[in-house]
Amino acid sequence: MAQYVGIDFGTTNSAIAVVSDTGKPRLLPFPMPDGSLADTWRSVLFFEQGDEPTPEISAGGMAIGRYLESGGDGRFIQSVKSHLASRLFSKTTILGRNFSLENLVSTYLLRMRDAVDIDLGSTAVIGRPVQYWGATSEEDNERAVTRMKEGLRLAGFTEVVLEHEPTAAAAKYGAGLTSEELVLIADFGGGTSDFCLLKLGSGHETEILATDGVGIGGDTFDGCMIDSLVAPQLGKGTSYSDAFGSSIEIPRTLYSNLRRWHHLAFLKSRKTTALLQRIYGGAQFPDRIARFMHVVENDLGLPLHQSIERAKVSLSELEQSEFRFSDPPIEIGAPVARGEFDQWIASDLDKIDEVVDEILKKSGVSAESIGCVFTTGGSSFVPAVRGRLESRFPGRLRGGDEMTSVALGLAERARAIFS
Repeated sequence: MAQYVGIDFGTTNSAIAVVSDTGKPRLLPFPMPDGSLADTWRSVLFFEQGDEPTPEISAGGMAIGRYLESGGDGRFIQSVKSHLASRLFSKTTILGRNFSLENLVSTYLLRMRDAVDIDLGSTAVIGRPVQYWGATSEEDNERAVTRMKEGLRLAGFTEVVLEHEPTAAAAKYGAGLTSEELVLIADFGGGTSDFCLLKLGSGHETEILATDGVGIGGDTFDGCMIDSLVAPQLGKGTSYSDAFGSSIEIPRTLYSNLRRWHHLAFLKSRKTTALLQRIYGGAQFPDRIARFMHVVENDLGLPLHQSIERAKVSLSELEQSEFRFSDPPIEIGAPVARGEFDQWIASDLDKIDEVVDEILKKSGVSAESIGCVFTTGGSSFVPAVRGRLESRFPGRLRGGDEMTSVALGLAERARAIFS
C-alpha cells in the first residue's frame, strides 16, 4: 500500500506524519531518553567526542538527554532553520570537522529517519514558513529554500515539495469541512508567525488569497522574559567603575546572548572572560555579576531557558506565576504576572497585527467576512496572542492538534500531490 510522508521541520520542534491511500494521517512516534514516545522531537543536535575520530551525534529528545548526562561536554546546535536565509552563516566547525548548514539539516533528518519505526522512502512534502526567520527579501527566502532542498537531498529525500506551513494546517482543518469557508490560518511557531487566507471546503478547489509572515515566535517571547526577569538579576542596567574611577554602564551586548540559550557559549572567549573579571572588580552590584559569570562558566543556558519556559507556559493558564532558577551557589527568581508578560511582548504582537493587516489588504477581504481563524503552533496558546485575534475576529477562533496539525496537513498534501 502506498504511503505518503509529511515532515514539519520546525525551529523548535519537528514532527512526521504519514497517510495511506485511504484513512487519516497518523503521527510517527519518537523515542525519548526516559523510554517514552513523543509525537514531536526537539529540533536540536548534540555533538560529543567519542572513541572514534568522528564525533558521536544525537538528535531530538535524545540529544537533550545526552547534553544533560555529559554536563554539556560537547557542542549543542538548535534552531538550524532560523539560519537558512542568512548570507552570513554557511558553515561551522564542530569538534574539528566542518559542517555546512545543509549538512546540519541532513544530519538531523537522517537521525529522524533512524528514530521512527518505518522506512520513509525518498518522497515527501516538507513545511516551510511564509517568511523565513531573518529574511528581508525574496532572495533570502529563495536561499533558504535552496539550502533546505539540498539538506533533504543529502538525507535521501530526492522528490520533495516545500509547502507553506499555514497552507498545510489548512489541509488538516479543511478535511473536516462540509461546505466552502473563508479561513485565516494563523501558525505561531518557535521562530516565525505565518498566516494564510484561503477558501476551502469539502468538494471545493482550495483558493489561496494571500500569505504573509514575520520572524517573531515563541523564541522571541522567551527572549523578552529573559530581558525582563533574568538579565537584571545578572547585572544588566547596572554600572561598574573603571581603572580611572569613572562609572560605566555594563555593556548591554553581553546580555543579548542570553536571549537564545545556545548563544551563551559565545561569551566563553578569553576576551569576554577578562572583561567580566574587570567588571566584577568594580561592579555596583558584584553579587549580580558573580551570578552572571557562574551562568556563563557552567553553560547554564539550557536549564535557565527551561525555567523561563515553565514560567511562560504556566502563564497560559494562570494570571500569576513564579520564575525560579537554582544552581548552587546561585539562586534567582521573581514573581511574574500575565499582565507584565503581555506588556513585554506587546511590541512584537503589534508587528504580528501588522501582518494580519497586510493579509486583509492584499486580499481585499474584510475581517468581518472571515468565517474562521484556525490557530496552530505552540505559541498559539499564549493568551495575549489569542486575545489579539479574538478582539479582531470575535467568536471565530478554532484550534486543535496545535503542535502537530502542520505535520498532519503535510501528509494530506503529500497524498494529494503524489497519489
